[in-house]
Amino acid sequence: MDNAITDQDSRQTTECEVRISTGVAPEDVESLLDMAAACGMFNNDELSTAEGMVWDCAYQGDSDACRFIQARTNETDGDTLAGFLCYGAIAQWPDSFELIGISVTPRLQRQGIGSAMLAEMERQAAARGAKRILVETEGGRTFEAARTFYEANGYDREDRFLRQFIPKEGGVVYRKDFESDAQERQPQ
Repeated sequence: MDNAITDQDSRQTTECEVRISTGVAPEDVESLLDMAAACGMFNNDELSTAEGMVWDCAYQGDSDACRFIQARTNETDGDTLAGFLCYGAIAQWPDSFELIGISVTPRLQRQGIGSAMLAEMERQAAARGAKRILVETEGGRTFEAARTFYEANGYDREDRFLRQFIPKEGGVVYRKDFESDAQERQPQ
């Protein structure tokens, strides 16, 4: 999937191609981990978990529990990581997936890259039989933009208790269903 974006942070308007791809190669690991650390949205435990998942995917391939999607640009300095997304199946619910983490480099935010990665994740998950995707984020002011992003991309705030998907204290769960509104929303 290729998209043209305009880099609005530079004095000169430039367009660059954005490529969305699946998977992680060993040479991608450091740039993914650097981006996760630099965004400031992941705590130390989350960064440690991310490190294990990135290395596992780089050397063992994607699994049901963990898949990566990357966005890369072809700018003047070469192929550059613009963002990444990690998602996986929820073991207890074979038709449910979880968005584990998403990050877009700050100067390329609000350009559609995050939405393009979400759309690709949703396409892949639906092809694997997903009926819903869940994502947890923080409830504080720091994560207000994240909540707005999910809502703008069709995710609804889940205010009910969900079996086996319990948010941490202060967490907010969002959900996107792929099934019809006539069907019950509670996972089986």
